[in-house]
Amino acid sequence: MPPLTQNQLDTYEYKLKKRGFKRDDLFLHECPDCTQKAVLTYAILGRSGGRDIRLCTECGVSRSFRSGAGMEGRTEDPDFDLDAFLR
Repeated sequence: MPPLTQNQLDTYEYKLKKRGFKRDDLFLHECPDCTQKAVLTYAILGRSGGRDIRLCTECGVSRSFRSGAGMEGRTEDPDFDLDAFLR
């Protein structure tokens, strides 16, 4: 996939914020797919658990991890599609 445009990134951030997600930290992390330091992390936490979403701005790959109460036992959501999730 090509790098995300600023417009795409702004749209994703707006929709994630609207659903209650916040940037987990301000650092860029390394992408396991393209090995660039370009991954943004967004997180949401509730009583029953939480979710964090990792989005690479270079290759456009997104991953999601779910966790139980207390953010314990994180598991990756293998069929996660960010566009479908944000509809």
